[in-house]
Amino acid sequence: MTEIKVKPVFIKTKNVRNFETLMDGLELGAGEGRLGMIYGRAGRGKTRTSQWYHAHNTGCIYLRVATIWRTSELEFLKALCRELRINPAPSRKGPCFVQIVDRLIANPMPVFLDEIEKLPGSFLDLIRDLSDMSTAPFILIGEEELQGFMRQNRRVWSRVFRRLEFEPIEVSDILLYAKDSTDLRLSMPVAKIFHGASEGDFRIVKRDMLALVQYANANGTREVTEAIARVAVKAGLSG
Repeated sequence: MTEIKVKPVFIKTKNVRNFETLMDGLELGAGEGRLGMIYGRAGRGKTRTSQWYHAHNTGCIYLRVATIWRTSELEFLKALCRELRINPAPSRKGPCFVQIVDRLIANPMPVFLDEIEKLPGSFLDLIRDLSDMSTAPFILIGEEELQGFMRQNRRVWSRVFRRLEFEPIEVSDILLYAKDSTDLRLSMPVAKIFHGASEGDFRIVKRDMLALVQYANANGTREVTEAIARVAVKAGLSG
């Protein structure tokens, strides 16, 4: 039997399609500052989808927030300067801010800020000012607490034009992922076993799928029964 491989693939789940709709909606507000918000439990694909969109749309910026910026708005602004190819980045906050705004006015591209809830609430006012003055859309990405975090600042919340909660993955997503990544066609009962074990987390599905492939290769089979699926889930959980 030919060894089963696990290929890196990206599948368009309902969350991804809703993400694209959110971006289309933000584009309708071109000409004024506006914010987008994407939130949900870890493992549902927020970061991967944002990175996929960034990779396929050269006219946007993706920045993963670093905890070390909590005490330094300057370091945050310098990082954003580098993503916008403002080199060298100014050494003071004011010039950094002005150059970012000028660059985004010239090209008002979307800016994704991932794990934004790592930063203090004061950063939201800074982001609002950047969006207002440049008219570029800023899309803030985080986990479940992001919505409450942003609601605390009324001026920021009123500028959220679009928001999207990433929902748990569906059984159909698992069927498609298995087919595209391993060429294995799972039955509905088998896919439901993986779905139940995942609790809606795509990372867990990928972990268990890897365990499934290792088991199948070790036993020389491409037939995935419900019993094999349960073994794979157990093996994935134990690492």
